[in-house]
Amino acid sequence: MTVNELEKSLTLKKLSEGENREITSCYISDMLSRVMGGLNAGDVWITVQTSLNMVAVATLAEASCIILPEKLTASQEVTDRATEENITIFSADEDAYALAKKISKLLQD
Repeated sequence: MTVNELEKSLTLKKLSEGENREITSCYISDMLSRVMGGLNAGDVWITVQTSLNMVAVATLAEASCIILPEKLTASQEVTDRATEENITIFSADEDAYALAKKISKLLQD
């Protein structure tokens, strides 16, 4: 599954434009120091973090994309930086648990 396929399968609002990367798994955490040790290349990262540091961590870990749950959004500065770094950021209506369940099911199909 790719980022574009994920966008079509879930109700997501695209906040930044990034590469259409392959998705391998899903990771949920908000503590950036923990994310730096646990986020793997290809993971969808679900977080409530909305700072520029979020983009830096996702870039270093080669995350497939970032999803902000519960209708969260990011500033223009953050979305511009994410676009520069080729990281797609989405906003979703659902909470992190509901999103992870849906992503897990999609990856199993």
